[in-house]
Amino acid sequence: MRREKEERGNASRYKALRFGAMVLAVAFLTGLLVKACNYLLVDDASSYTRLTLHEFYEVSDREENIDVLFLGSSHCFRAYDPQLFTELTGQSSFNLGSSSQNYDTSYYLLREAARYHDLKTVYLDMHYKFLFIDKKDRDLVQANIISDYMRLSPNKLQFLLSTSEADEYTNRFLPFRRNWQKLGDLSYIKSVLEKKQTESYQTYAPVAVDQEYYAGRGFVWSDAVLDAGEITWWDNFGDVPEDMDSDVTYTLEYIERIVEFCQAEGIRLVFVTAPSFDRYLEEIGPYDMAHQYIQELADGYGVPYLDFNLCRDEYLNLGEESYIDVDHLNGQGAGNLTLLLASLDGALQEAGAETQALIDEYFTAWYDKE
Repeated sequence: MRREKEERGNASRYKALRFGAMVLAVAFLTGLLVKACNYLLVDDASSYTRLTLHEFYEVSDREENIDVLFLGSSHCFRAYDPQLFTELTGQSSFNLGSSSQNYDTSYYLLREAARYHDLKTVYLDMHYKFLFIDKKDRDLVQANIISDYMRLSPNKLQFLLSTSEADEYTNRFLPFRRNWQKLGDLSYIKSVLEKKQTESYQTYAPVAVDQEYYAGRGFVWSDAVLDAGEITWWDNFGDVPEDMDSDVTYTLEYIERIVEFCQAEGIRLVFVTAPSFDRYLEEIGPYDMAHQYIQELADGYGVPYLDFNLCRDEYLNLGEESYIDVDHLNGQGAGNLTLLLASLDGALQEAGAETQALIDEYFTAWYDKE
């Protein structure tokens, strides 16, 4: 009787092992299939984000700490040069900005960086276009280009689940699903394969597009120069009051999460706004409404706010030669801005209770470039 029970127990364990092995095999084969589909259908040969996340994890794997982190949209990764900042301050820095990055994405990127690094300072870019945005109007492409290259972890899973609705999970979890219609397009697949088989793609060589290129540590350098005289569509830009007429509940929730996370982790948080071209700010004005909203937000959290649109001319005076378009800096403009930020970084840390007095020395209280 005892022997029969042992045999039945062994048989049950064997069945369980077989079932477990089958599940693992199915999961492994499914993973391979997804990876193959992604390789065939996702054209990311010109993706800056792919290079940024790869380099970020390389830095982490080398156990090289990142002291200073920049977060924000394309205004961020074109404005703050982390290599120059490191040379000037001696603090290892990295720019995790990405195209159209919203604050929910910034939050999960912050958590990802904190998993690997003992962060000392985070500069969060507060461009008003991404502050005054309704949840329903968010473009998930900005989240996809990050989650596609994040390593598998509970943080990534939470990012995927919390920043999208159930009907969006397929596209969020399976990148190739977004290009499913290309499955029968042999010329497209051939083009993608050719790009991905190049040495530059496989070695994560810097990507160059027209007059700009990936310069490392998440920063994109551009040689392009704005010609404001060629712009005839100034009236087409939306104005600040119109942009502010949005439900910002979702956005503010994630900004608060960022603030609370930094407080809990002992990370110094600074709000910054990269500068835009003067004529553009005049056209979309009154810009002061946006500045005041963010300033009150910063004051409420006890966070310093550096709005470089309001920086006094004697400290930062950027003309057409510093921009690629009306609100993105080129390499020269980013260099000038980073020089100023590097000098302010140390001064702000030493200012203590005199922080606002220091800010008032460099910045005006309202936009006035007449």
